[in-house]
Amino acid sequence: MRDNYTFDSEAFLATLAALSSRFEQVVASSALSFDGIDDDAANPIQHPERHGDGIAPACAAPGDAVDAVDATADSDGDADQSFDGRGGVRERMRNSEGKVDARILELAAQLFGGTCWASLIGVASLGFDDAVAETARAFMLQTARCVRRNGLAVWLHGIIADASSAKLLGKPSPMMPMTIRPMSRIQMHRWVSSDAAHRYGSHKQRLEDVDEYRKQAYRLAAYSLLRWGSPVDECNRIASLMLSDPKFGVSMLRQDPNLLLQGVAPDRRVNRALAYLRHLRVQADLYYARAVQRHWDLPQLDPANHTEATASMDRRYLYDAHRLVVSYRALWDREVPKADAVLAEVMRTQEYPRMKLWENPVYLRDVARSLVGASLSADLVEGFEARDVQRFEAGVARLRTVAKMVETMTLLLMPIALSDSHEPKWAQMNRGGYRSRTQAWRLYCDVGADLALIVLGRIDRGDDRYRADAASALMQLDVQAYCEMTIPLFQPQSQDDVAAMDGAVMPDGAGRPDGTVGSDDVVQPEDVAATDDDATAREAIGTSLGEITTVHRAGERERVDVVA
Repeated sequence: MRDNYTFDSEAFLATLAALSSRFEQVVASSALSFDGIDDDAANPIQHPERHGDGIAPACAAPGDAVDAVDATADSDGDADQSFDGRGGVRERMRNSEGKVDARILELAAQLFGGTCWASLIGVASLGFDDAVAETARAFMLQTARCVRRNGLAVWLHGIIADASSAKLLGKPSPMMPMTIRPMSRIQMHRWVSSDAAHRYGSHKQRLEDVDEYRKQAYRLAAYSLLRWGSPVDECNRIASLMLSDPKFGVSMLRQDPNLLLQGVAPDRRVNRALAYLRHLRVQADLYYARAVQRHWDLPQLDPANHTEATASMDRRYLYDAHRLVVSYRALWDREVPKADAVLAEVMRTQEYPRMKLWENPVYLRDVARSLVGASLSADLVEGFEARDVQRFEAGVARLRTVAKMVETMTLLLMPIALSDSHEPKWAQMNRGGYRSRTQAWRLYCDVGADLALIVLGRIDRGDDRYRADAASALMQLDVQAYCEMTIPLFQPQSQDDVAAMDGAVMPDGAGRPDGTVGSDDVVQPEDVAATDDDATAREAIGTSLGEITTVHRAGERERVDVVA
């Protein structure tokens, strides 16, 4: 495993320069108009249609390229809307032509993904307020200056540090964009033009906005790693940590040489926790290979719904989803330490607890997040830890809903259905209040991040570059782009690829260890009865075992407990 990575800061700066130039052109040509200043505010939008650099209709879908200003979403809901082939709603944007510039949307999405910083650029480009435009202009200028001087990692770390400070202090930061939530134009004007504390909204709004600001800072870092980072496999791994365990992801981000020069050092103890997680994943891969060999509780797949291209990952997904619920229920009345407490002890002592795999809270939480993402698994994991029956059952129901999608349409197509099921009904929502809009938008963005985490951790088709691009598209909620890059994966594979993947080892290397298990501690291939139908499972055990034993120190082997 490599311990370093790099960002393509030059490509980032070139794209930012193109965005800044286009922004100035559009703002200069936009007629400033304050007609309808109390109209409804920025609603999230989807990518414009990709047909050149001209002006394109903006599409209403949150968490995508930008938040833009409503047309006239009055109480009768008579905004100018049309539906595209994907079921998304196109909202007519208000500026001199009622349009949003397509090139700005495209460039902002490339740079900032589906975050509030991309939204800021799009809203400001409409030219309805000089102060808003100046805020966006200053943000782009400061970003370019910081990245040019110190690199992309330093800029990202600065945003994360600011968001973390705001969360700690419980009050908004001046760096927090106004597009952190939908608001009216008059509210935007007050946000950037007033010094009064109430410009940030009520106390409850401020706390919610600060929490969302930190979440989006982590997502921006994850997206930047996927979009601009190399090597791809290492950046995919760090991006997964940013989405699932941000404190670990930030520590890995601090390996950047420019951050080290500034005195920002990673927490070396984090490597112990990450090694333990990889150790558990390898144990799980070996146990699953043995389950395939002996036909232990394997789900039955309908050949009509699962082709050769997806059967292996679909079966593993459904197997883990079933075992996860069964394990949590079996542990309900037992005293089980929390996952964070176990990891803290590992980081402190470097000693691995001897627990059965499916009774280990660290592994159970890791599996839950890989199945439905960090946000959607929160009810399941936290409900179990608090023994909150209602919340736990809500998490179980959510997991079963997603598993049913995988069972009926494969893991590759599940993100399309899950994203569609959580997309708000924009025409109906625009007739409601801003609080309902904010909740719907943020939930939709959470789903996009969760889907990206699932792709990075569960998809075993394609290569690392595919997983990075697919996860980036899902974080932008650009389902069309995800479809375009995923459909080719349904083509038949070669026999070598099939044999390599039947062991169900995780695609990003997460299931491969840095050091925790030895050949004397795990089931040996010759100890497992082979059949002609399951020869690939035997091969998977042998391959995994060879990878494990070659990288472990002999003194660590006695600590391993490969028991499920």
